[in-house]
Amino acid sequence: MNTSSSTSAIVEQKYDDTSTKISSLRNRIIGFSDWLKPLTESKSTPSKVLDLRCTTEQEKRQLRSSSFIPVEYLKERSFELPARHVEFTILVSENDLDKVESLLCGSKNGRQKPWKVAHVLLDTEDFWNEASQNSGMVIVQRQQQQQQQQQQQDKLDNESSIIINNNTSGQRLWQPDPMVENILFPLLVKAKNNDKNNNRIMSSSSSSSNSSEIWDLASGSGRDIAFLAEELYTTNPNTDYKLIAIDHRYNAKETKIVNDFFGRRGVGNQTSSIKLNLSNWTTLEQAMSSSLLNSYVAAMFCVRFWKLELVEAIANSQSISSGVLFGLSHFCKPTEGAPWNFDHPSEKTVLERDQLFNLFQAQWDIVHNEIALDSDHGRMMIHFIARRR
Repeated sequence: MNTSSSTSAIVEQKYDDTSTKISSLRNRIIGFSDWLKPLTESKSTPSKVLDLRCTTEQEKRQLRSSSFIPVEYLKERSFELPARHVEFTILVSENDLDKVESLLCGSKNGRQKPWKVAHVLLDTEDFWNEASQNSGMVIVQRQQQQQQQQQQQDKLDNESSIIINNNTSGQRLWQPDPMVENILFPLLVKAKNNDKNNNRIMSSSSSSSNSSEIWDLASGSGRDIAFLAEELYTTNPNTDYKLIAIDHRYNAKETKIVNDFFGRRGVGNQTSSIKLNLSNWTTLEQAMSSSLLNSYVAAMFCVRFWKLELVEAIANSQSISSGVLFGLSHFCKPTEGAPWNFDHPSEKTVLERDQLFNLFQAQWDIVHNEIALDSDHGRMMIHFIARRR
């Protein structure tokens, strides 16, 4: 892959987008009809909406399929926002507009891009009146529970255009890692289907009736685990996969943030988070041994996390059962010995093109080994998955 010409231009930007900073959010305010125009004119989808009002207002009425973060928690939950190069629309009270602009469009240093807020919808009566007259497919109205239930039912009967949205998790603004979404997820679905169809015995210490665990090593905010849990259980509500977010940085506060996130996404029962030392293989091997008493570790993966000693130990371990998947998505040079023309990350943390292949080929089957471009800054990434023989 020849990427030198395209990446050099990207490097010159230094991760900055000054044009986004110059324009105030007040200059991006539009009405409901203007937001809906892409759908009415060209059948394309309007930009995704992030509802940044207070909970009380959101419970009264909302746009269907919008995502919701109470404005007072925006900074704490910024990991739920889209990537900074992806456009989206916000719904906000005018009183909170300056605060939201400071959080989304401010920048503490030249390397930090603001989020790409394309449009602003203001929470006004005029906005909701216009919305309710346009399409029952996009307006959702909720009534406070246990308040005048009969009047609520009468209102719903008389206003057939109003649709109640029962999806508490809301639309997903953020995107999982492409390796997780496009490669690992289909493999996990296929593996589970094969196990059921062929009654495959997955390990000598577990039976086919036991659950299978998926480990995200250095899982951070837990977005990839949340994605896998949502999609695996949507694909098969009876799947027995248990998804574990593992990070050496988790403390009580971080663990609560991650577990609360899983709960909001509706996957709290299928997921958990634990703190483990990821600097060496011993702690993981001990955890795996304990896990195998009740379940089978079906897959482990790392996203933008690299520790050579840990990955070497995984590649050479004799305690990992046949069939276990290992996935890694990380920064990588496109060819052996190629230069790395980016400021971040430092070149010493970037993989050589065949480094993972050489580590795993002796005892693992290489399932996927591809170089791709990071959509954010155009840096090269490797999407790698191997299966233990």
